[in-house]
Amino acid sequence: MGQSDTASARLREHVAPVLEGDDWECVDESPDRLRVEGSDRTLVVDRHDGPGRESRWSLTLRADGTTVGKFGRFESLDEVRAQVSALQGTDVRYTVCCDGERS
Repeated sequence: MGQSDTASARLREHVAPVLEGDDWECVDESPDRLRVEGSDRTLVVDRHDGPGRESRWSLTLRADGTTVGKFGRFESLDEVRAQVSALQGTDVRYTVCCDGERS
């Protein structure tokens, strides 16, 4: 198992318990990405190489197909788990720009 395969397994191991009991489904899992969808949002966790080739993690929150938040780069999976936990129960809000488009 390569470094990214091990990272993916560790990622799922850290994130899945936070989402248990809620209506979340893993819809995409690869060595460098985990995407889970809930009833009103999608969480995407991506693995990136850090300066010393160690894993770094970013988290994207989407609602209705639109990115509403980006977080990271996290140095540990504990930080990812804490952010997923914080986002799990929060309300998703949109900002309306001057041209009337949501962002």
